[in-house]
Amino acid sequence: MKKFYFLITIFLLFIHMNVNAQNDSVKNYVVSALDLMKAKSVNKHRINWDSLYADSRKKAENLHTIRETYPLIKDILGALKDAHSNFFPPEMVQAYTLGYRATGQEFPVIEAKLTENQLAYIKLPGFACYHFAEWDEFVNTFYKRIEELDVQKPKGWILDLRDNGGGMFYPMLAALSPLLDKQNVIGTVDAEGEYAYFDYHTNGSLFEGKQLVHHFKIKKVPQRITKPVVVMVNKKTSSSGEFSTIAFAGQKNATVIGQNTMGLTSGNQEYKLSDGAFLVLTTGNIVDRTKKEYAEVGEGFSPQVKLKDLSDTAYMKAGSDILLKK
Repeated sequence: MKKFYFLITIFLLFIHMNVNAQNDSVKNYVVSALDLMKAKSVNKHRINWDSLYADSRKKAENLHTIRETYPLIKDILGALKDAHSNFFPPEMVQAYTLGYRATGQEFPVIEAKLTENQLAYIKLPGFACYHFAEWDEFVNTFYKRIEELDVQKPKGWILDLRDNGGGMFYPMLAALSPLLDKQNVIGTVDAEGEYAYFDYHTNGSLFEGKQLVHHFKIKKVPQRITKPVVVMVNKKTSSSGEFSTIAFAGQKNATVIGQNTMGLTSGNQEYKLSDGAFLVLTTGNIVDRTKKEYAEVGEGFSPQVKLKDLSDTAYMKAGSDILLKK
């Protein structure tokens, strides 16, 4: 009988230790996410971290698995009040890194044409994958379309960023770089007031500040476009689409037309958690070439020419009128 009681005691002790270990794992997961937010968030100086840590730990006490913490972490991200930070579970991260084709998605289509009045039209779509070979394909395809249009000697260029909901800015910046008048025209400023401008080189190297952040495998770089450029935007132009727009702010030969962009004018960085999930944190606000900061959530970028009629016909007419008068 004593042996039986002894075995029961050992079993209950094992269960107790296992539950405690699980609880510790859950708490550590939540705390590690909080630690990243506290260190990296653009709004970190506006947060009462003692209160947020205490409240989050208390809520985590009732959770038993790491997966059960996901809704809690999303709620905590809301407390940062940047409207842009996000959380992706491991299965979404896997799809994100596999790319478009491996997950059965349509690869973003780059539309390009020469209009009847001899203007080059090219559309830069959003690009939301973390597969580097597809980054290269996206940039090289955009370059090829630019070359095909440029050989026809257009009178001006229309860059369509309407409905560009963002995604990965690095391939977008590399793609549109031949239309920009110079480097270091778009960047971010973090919570400490430190600026980091994006500097893309024609050899495929992309720097953020002084740090090399990516290298593209480029087949052929088009000549820099010097003809006037019209950039089309709308309310669905968001996030990296807004980065792409603001890169043209202050460019003498460029005019932005349409309506105010969405207003997610901040830069995000992915941080991998212990189970493979991504904590995507807003680490800085967009700044243009003059160091103007776009910090107000929902305000967006205001075009130089605002349109009431948002039909394709109205956009194309407005763009043509601007370009053919220059």
